[in-house]
Amino acid sequence: MSKLARELNAIHDRLIAGRPTATLELFEAALDPLIGFLRRELRLTEEDAYDRAVDAIMTHVHKPGIFDASKSSLWTFLCLVAQRRAQDFTRKGKRRGKLEEKYKAGIEDWGVQANNLNEKVEIAMDAETIMRLHGQTIAKNGMERKVLDLLLEEEKEVAVYAAAMELGADEDTAAEVKRVQDRIKLRLKKVGNEL
Repeated sequence: MSKLARELNAIHDRLIAGRPTATLELFEAALDPLIGFLRRELRLTEEDAYDRAVDAIMTHVHKPGIFDASKSSLWTFLCLVAQRRAQDFTRKGKRRGKLEEKYKAGIEDWGVQANNLNEKVEIAMDAETIMRLHGQTIAKNGMERKVLDLLLEEEKEVAVYAAAMELGADEDTAAEVKRVQDRIKLRLKKVGNEL
């Protein structure tokens, strides 16, 4: 086990024990090495590597019980979490790019105009935070959450929405789907206006 791995495992023990300085110690010991790891292994920009490294460390700080010291070192665990965060971020970025292209007018309604890649990354992170904080306001129940997911996936077929909403096939189905879609879009806009 490397010196860094031993040091991080010791910090983990202090974090579990409730030492107030353990979080700061973890950041000081792990942040720069994680950034370097992500830049080398995944060829991330400095900023993207920083964001993913912070995500990984904060994941551990908030839920230290997820890590099992009998299976690996904390260093290995943090590297794996940071890699997964980077992969998820890349996938979401591709999907977000498609959504931005499709809903440019809606994004402008939110008052967001990204001029460079860094701003787009910040917007994407803000969107994830909005969903985490306001998801219950936007989609009030499981059926609305399914419709929201379909909207975000750019689904166009009324039949797919009807199936998600467990509606029968009749003349009012399209109108009901449109009504629920419009309600969710209005809530999205309201949340955007409040920010």
